[in-house]
Amino acid sequence: MSLEPRPEEAPLVSRSDSGGFPAPPIHALAALATIALDGVFTVPELAAFSLPITVVAVGALGFSATALVQRFVAKDDWGASLAKGLVMGIIAGVPYPVAGTLVGLPLLAWSGLHQWRKLPRSGNNQLVDDALRGQRALEEKRGGE
Repeated sequence: MSLEPRPEEAPLVSRSDSGGFPAPPIHALAALATIALDGVFTVPELAAFSLPITVVAVGALGFSATALVQRFVAKDDWGASLAKGLVMGIIAGVPYPVAGTLVGLPLLAWSGLHQWRKLPRSGNNQLVDDALRGQRALEEKRGGE
């Protein structure tokens, strides 16, 4: 018996090519939607109106927003999208204004760090690079005169 992994087994964490920073499990837009829906519970009128209705409505919005973002933006399959939507919908539906933020902010930061690590070292803004080249050319002309 060998302890080596089988070739058909895929690694559990996908790594980016640019630095080994793992991809986030939730798309940044889904994390942002969870944080935004978490703000509903800061409005005291909604809590006084009917807390059970508000909890179900916010949870359903969190579920649908996350599932649709994961399916159509992050290109996950339906099973993974619905599972992630269920988890984030439950978290968004917790009737405390910090629950979704405590989960959403680290996921949003993780997504931002992952995208930041994928940026090229230079040349990521062609307009700025062209302007700098033009400025250097003007300075060289003035210096030669």
